[in-house]
Amino acid sequence: MRLTKNEIMEQFERQIDKYSPLKIKSIEREIPLSQGVRADAIIEFCVGEGQCFKALVELKPIASPKEIYYTVIQLAFLEKKSNEKETVPLLIVPYMGAEQAQILKRDGISWIDLCGNMVIRAPGGIYIERTGNKNMFRDNSPIKKIFEGTSSLVSRALLLKKEPFKTLYEIVNFINQRGGNITLATVSKIIRSLEEELLVTKTNEGISVTKREQLLEKLLEGYRNYTERNENKIYRFAVENIRDLFELFFQRQVKYAYCGFYAAKLKELATTDRITVFIKSIDEAKKAFAFNPSNIKVDSEFGQLELIETKNICVWFDLQGDRFDKVVDDIELYLEMMIDTPRGPKVAEMLKERILKGQV
Repeated sequence: MRLTKNEIMEQFERQIDKYSPLKIKSIEREIPLSQGVRADAIIEFCVGEGQCFKALVELKPIASPKEIYYTVIQLAFLEKKSNEKETVPLLIVPYMGAEQAQILKRDGISWIDLCGNMVIRAPGGIYIERTGNKNMFRDNSPIKKIFEGTSSLVSRALLLKKEPFKTLYEIVNFINQRGGNITLATVSKIIRSLEEELLVTKTNEGISVTKREQLLEKLLEGYRNYTERNENKIYRFAVENIRDLFELFFQRQVKYAYCGFYAAKLKELATTDRITVFIKSIDEAKKAFAFNPSNIKVDSEFGQLELIETKNICVWFDLQGDRFDKVVDDIELYLEMMIDTPRGPKVAEMLKERILKGQV
């Protein structure tokens, strides 16, 4: 559960020793600055036994980039309304992320979080910076695993379509028509979270990405997290006639898609002699082998065909190619190449350029 403003202030007061050399001299809560305008608090701090300064304080239970952006505007407004001279605008939150801290740094706003991190700038040359403490309020985050699994398809769809989506329904249809399976309620929640992270905007023109590169980086982070938790099973075979095998897969309705460096080769981005293929079920593949057993043999050392059994539903989204030869799309291949070192990132850079320009 998220902390309330009262809980944030009470916890901050109890653990003030964590912020040494800062000391609290006095606190006034719910201070009226003008008609209908209140500050959450005015706190007078002292630095050890030396200088003191007053801070105009806003308390925020959540510190998403969007919330921080509007808090900067709010603090500037409160400062103008305040009768106090030389007050320091100060934000106190449960945890301050690196991106949010950069927004505040740009606007010269001081901040403190309940994890013991802070950046304080005050008159008289006072500057205190302490960062690096980990987030102790994971449940406080507005964004949870939306860059993994079915949820990640929303971000992929936003990157695939260069023009804005007119409605949430259009996003749902775009995803489901390309092999996904998502509901309107899920899309709505994810778009709200992406808005909080300032990655997406909703205007009269529609829903579109504001930071394409940053959104792609978030997808990569989610992909890495997923692959670290889920190890795919890999089976290697020697095949006499690869075309016969994939026609057999098609006839027996074995779900497969070319991936890795072989997919990069088909997209004219790399060369390789090994054929790498995602399959949904190795059991289905083995049943198909039975119809032409002389064509394929298990060869874990020299086999040119790698079948990768995966539970990741995202690999089947937006498949490219014809009915016989399905290839993962540019975004899926980019994510695969980024974690396939040392050669993969070079291929990924070429894909990244196409993705960011909306040329996928």
